Amino acid sequence: MFGDAEEKITEIHSVSSLNRYVESVLRNEPTLRDVWVRGEISNFTHYNQRHMYFSLKDGESELSCVMFHGANKDMDFRPSAGQEVICRGEVGFYHAKGKYQFIVLEMIPEGVGKLYLAYEKLKKKLEEEGLFSPEHKKPLPFLPTRVGVVTSTDGAALRDILNVLHRRYANVDVLIAPTSVQGKGSPESIARAIEQMDSQDVDVIIVGRGGGSIEDLWSFNEEVVARAIFHAKTPIISAVGHETDVLISDFVADKRAPTPSAAAELAVPDKRELVSKIQGEKSRLLSSLNNAVVDGRERLKRITEGLLFIRPERFLEEHEQRLDECISRIRENVSKKLEFMENKLELQTERLKALGPVLTMERGFSVVLDRGGNVVRSVVDLNPGDMLDVRMKDGSFTTEVKEVKIWKKKI
Repeated sequence: MFGDAEEKITEIHSVSSLNRYVESVLRNEPTLRDVWVRGEISNFTHYNQRHMYFSLKDGESELSCVMFHGANKDMDFRPSAGQEVICRGEVGFYHAKGKYQFIVLEMIPEGVGKLYLAYEKLKKKLEEEGLFSPEHKKPLPFLPTRVGVVTSTDGAALRDILNVLHRRYANVDVLIAPTSVQGKGSPESIARAIEQMDSQDVDVIIVGRGGGSIEDLWSFNEEVVARAIFHAKTPIISAVGHETDVLISDFVADKRAPTPSAAAELAVPDKRELVSKIQGEKSRLLSSLNNAVVDGRERLKRITEGLLFIRPERFLEEHEQRLDECISRIRENVSKKLEFMENKLELQTERLKALGPVLTMERGFSVVLDRGGNVVRSVVDLNPGDMLDVRMKDGSFTTEVKEVKIWKKKI
């Protein structure tokens, strides 16, 4: 019996090795790396206020879960048994106990969770379409003359915006487009107000409202509002809720402000700071101009004192003296150059004379020319009867060739 079983066994695993193998299979499965799970919390334990151990269950089964301290330390609510939640995490395997478990990275209460999932879905869609891209962001004007505000006329946000605008730059004109900012139909109302304000002659638009719950702020997470902001030609500042509230409108807008008051501060500069800066620049300019005038006067004074100490005509006399010296040096150089050239010419003339026919004839030689005046260099060029001119040192005579004799060269 046992012998047959041993023949079928090819490899025997230890419990640990098998558990590690199962763990590696789960870890390398990409579909289990980012999973959302909905369920009811049971058996909840917050061990030493660090790691959370619990189960998620529905009507048919349970899932063992752990949420480590690094993931749960910033949660804004405390989970409890019986609470419906939505969790994001990954499937893991606890090989010490030989069981798989769900490692929770994020937990959201059920009511908020549905909104959050819708938020993440729309955010991903618009991001892929490029509505959040930096290249689409329009710069805010430095000194706007008209500011548009899209918000409810009943909320504190409008009062905060107007107070800041008046305090920082009372000269700016404000145009208000009243709109519903929460409840049924509010997303469409906000979008229409943005489009209306964009058609007006305003330099920048503030879109927003005061704080509230995620449900109260949800209109600014709707696609119709996001696309109205994106297609606006006027730069838009999104100012919804408080600093911790980040909505779809914040990603699409050209600038995000943490609060409506902060949006007003972004929209216009502080007039007092501008005046102070201008006064500072004016003071620096006047100081630089005054320093230039003082320096100029000092230079003029030094020049004037120099002219008084040395008379102007003395400058002219000195320059005339320098000119005379220059002319004298030029003449001396020219004279030396001419003398050198004359000596060189005389030497060349003597050399030409020594090489010329005159001195040759002085030694008893003569020059024979044909009737054309050409020098006869060889008897082979002569024929009997040719008339020749013979020039000697003291005169010339004409002769006729009677006979031509050619001397043979000796070899």
